[in-house]
Amino acid sequence: MERSGKSDGKTYCFGDYRFIPDRQLLMFRDKPLRLGSRAVDLLHLLVSHPGEVVGKDKLMSFAWPGTFVHESNLKVNIAALRRALPRTASGLSCIATVAGRGYRFVAPLRIYGGSQPHLSFDAANAFIRELPRLPQLVGRHDVVAELAARLPESRLVTVVGPAGVGKTTVAVATAKSLLDNYRDGVCFVDLAVIGDPQLVEVTIATSLGIGGRSANTLAGIVEALRSHEMLLVLDNCEHVLSTASAIAEHLTLALPGLHIIATSREPLRSRSESVYRLSPLPYPDEHRGENRADALTFPAVQLFVQRVNEACGYQLDDADAPVVAAICRRLDGIALAIELAASRLPLLKPTTLLFLLEHSFEPLVASSAGTPPRHQTLLATLEWSYQLLSKEEAKLLRFLSVFSASFSFSDVIGVADHIGLAIEEIAACTQNLAAKSLLSAAHDVEGLRYRLLDCTRSFAAEQLDRSGEAANARSSHARYLLRLFEQAEAEWLWRPRNEWTACYAQRTNDLRKAIDWTLGHGAQPEVGVRLTAAAIPLWDELSTVAESRQCVERALRCTEALSRCDPAIKMKLIASYASGLNFSDNLGPEADAAWTEANRLAREIGNVDYQLRTLWGLGILQSFTGRHRQAIATLEQFAKLAGGDDERLAIVEGERVRLTAVFYRGDIGRAHSGLKRLARDNATSAKRSAVARFQMDRFVSIRVALAMTAWVAGDRREAAAALQDALDHSVALNHTVSHSNALAQAALPIAFWSGDTEIARLHVAALARNLTLREIAIWRPVCLFYRGVVGSTDGDPEGVDTMKLAIEQLVANNFLVRVPFYLATLAEAALREGRIALARDSLSASFDRADRQGEHWSRPELLRVRAMLQRLDGDLSGASKTLLLAAETARESGALFFRLRASTALAELWVEADRRDAAAELLSPVCAEFDDVLPCVTVVKARQLLEALRQNTYPD
Repeated sequence: MERSGKSDGKTYCFGDYRFIPDRQLLMFRDKPLRLGSRAVDLLHLLVSHPGEVVGKDKLMSFAWPGTFVHESNLKVNIAALRRALPRTASGLSCIATVAGRGYRFVAPLRIYGGSQPHLSFDAANAFIRELPRLPQLVGRHDVVAELAARLPESRLVTVVGPAGVGKTTVAVATAKSLLDNYRDGVCFVDLAVIGDPQLVEVTIATSLGIGGRSANTLAGIVEALRSHEMLLVLDNCEHVLSTASAIAEHLTLALPGLHIIATSREPLRSRSESVYRLSPLPYPDEHRGENRADALTFPAVQLFVQRVNEACGYQLDDADAPVVAAICRRLDGIALAIELAASRLPLLKPTTLLFLLEHSFEPLVASSAGTPPRHQTLLATLEWSYQLLSKEEAKLLRFLSVFSASFSFSDVIGVADHIGLAIEEIAACTQNLAAKSLLSAAHDVEGLRYRLLDCTRSFAAEQLDRSGEAANARSSHARYLLRLFEQAEAEWLWRPRNEWTACYAQRTNDLRKAIDWTLGHGAQPEVGVRLTAAAIPLWDELSTVAESRQCVERALRCTEALSRCDPAIKMKLIASYASGLNFSDNLGPEADAAWTEANRLAREIGNVDYQLRTLWGLGILQSFTGRHRQAIATLEQFAKLAGGDDERLAIVEGERVRLTAVFYRGDIGRAHSGLKRLARDNATSAKRSAVARFQMDRFVSIRVALAMTAWVAGDRREAAAALQDALDHSVALNHTVSHSNALAQAALPIAFWSGDTEIARLHVAALARNLTLREIAIWRPVCLFYRGVVGSTDGDPEGVDTMKLAIEQLVANNFLVRVPFYLATLAEAALREGRIALARDSLSASFDRADRQGEHWSRPELLRVRAMLQRLDGDLSGASKTLLLAAETARESGALFFRLRASTALAELWVEADRRDAAAELLSPVCAEFDDVLPCVTVVKARQLLEALRQNTYPD
């Protein structure tokens, strides 16, 4: 090659380097490198003969024409080139020395341009003004800003995302925002209009408005754009991916002034590509979007509302806000789906549209005739992606539609290990589906997890049904979950609760789906029954009482159809069914029978764990139904069995229930000291316990019992601390059953006794909220009762009737524990309202039920209210005797708080009888037992009365 001033018009590319001899320019990526002119000439000659040996004389005559130079000059310049250039994959220099002969360029080389007929490019004739006209951008301004910022550095940016997510919209919006940044403008190329990869080059050339003829269209494009600065938008590359990728990389390497934005459902996989993953629009979760202001903070809702407003002037209000939020949630924030749904709203109410979408995505049909066919329905966009899949990828996608929530790769293997693909092939297909935006991939604490968008899952499930593979896929899904949850059942014994729950709680939807299928249309009852039994610990940990009971009942019915059912499985199901009845509104003979039968099966197969569980559950039931003496006997049997089997923690669970029954029997002092010991001995270990074995968290349940007992015993400081621990820990656990138990059994009565109506109101609201989240029917009447108590205290005349109705429900449900106390509280409230007959009837029923149940813990309160009626009747002597008996009964039982209430009432009575000294003498030792650290109306009232008596200021 003789040196001359004639241009060869070529660009040489190797690795990330680009060499343009005509401009004496060597660039690394977009940065020019400094080389001497001789070194540039030497490089030009070497790359012009790639792989060939170029002699030393030829190199020197080319770089130093007509001049004699020493060979050392050649060596110096070759050394400079080697320092500037990369090494090959094997670590060798791009320029190899051939001893005694010369040098050879050995790096892989790509050559662009050269002796091609010139193609003319006229920026004015390019289709720059043909950028698609799109509606106003909503919720994507930060994305546009990010893309605009990336382009100068990356030069090739691919916007990747699932069908309908809005890739074209953000690419066009970015292009429009950058029009002034490119001297020769912006060109949009829609590749969706072609189906043949060979037409990509021609389509780009046509869109650019390039004229002329060339045997090599791509080379002609390079020549036509060589000195231009412009932005090229390549839209919808996924169906011509490899061709589009090669062309995009070729153009960016050959044309320093060209930047490209591509859109695709999977990355181009180009060396120079920067991938931007476009996520769906943020939308409200189940706990957000309840009003207009909150809903409109989410871009998905903003897009929906704006499109409907443009169509018919619609304005979102508070009533529609949760419905629109649910629509956007159902559509996973997919922009196309939201726009299609919005187009239906002028004809449908939001509630109707939501109802239709919950059953099918068919309503999502474009109303505009100008919409591209692939965007005219949501399913059409998915069909477009589906047709681009390989046979193996399509089959795996169909099988993955059985998952209702996110899943890991091990889950994929578990479901698809028998579909005829090796694990390596399944892994490759999974990765490809994620790359093609048909699977969403995200990392959590357990690693990479995948998810199908609802619309994609619906489409894939329909394809699964059509393929005839549905039964096989769903059976595989159910059997995999059975293996998983039987493993979970074993892990529950040793794995930390928060870790175990986090691992398996996310599978509840899949669990529900598999059980429903196996016990229903799938007709695999044995699998469904075993899966239900294995899932019981999860339902208990999550407090999903109603769902657990419903599934267990169904499984028990199915056991009758089985020729044989493992006794251990049946035992677990019956015990779980009995446990559900303990939380229900029916504490009748059926619950007793269930616990007894489960215990019989446990003894029959020698399962000590379930013997303990069933005895404990029976003891709880007996206490709940006012059979405290029986409960104590059952729990003593429990303690004997647990002690013989060295079940230390189980002994604690039984002792807590036994001491609670002792409290209800009226021995407050013994129950208090025993519960204090339990709390002290289980201050830390119980915090780490699981809850499923005995229904409630041990740390919480001990402190609930202690709080109630300590308050009645007069230790308000200890009661308040125990209650706060119970509430805080149950909330931290997110265990609704334990939290509801703490509210109903301790927080509400303590708030009532302390006279803090506002706190009581908050606790009622918290319990009511829990009951809407979980079907824990046993606490509904208790919540209703305290709502009535708060209302009555506030002066609401309906409060007393609400309390009366709640007690009637408790009796009807056979939930009799504390009913004597509730009746006495109702009687006192009725007295304040002047409803004397109701007060007498309620108090009479209170004494009658307390005697029948042997429930004497609140007897001082019953006597105090009786004295109020006697005083109303004018029987001051009888009232005085009754109050003395109430105070003495409280003293004997250890109920210091009730003793203070009775003594205060008696002191008031004696003051009226002009026995002020006796009243002061009565109150003084009792008041001395209480401090003023915690507010309490009873203590304040007693102290004020005592102080008035001491100062002789009590009014006559």
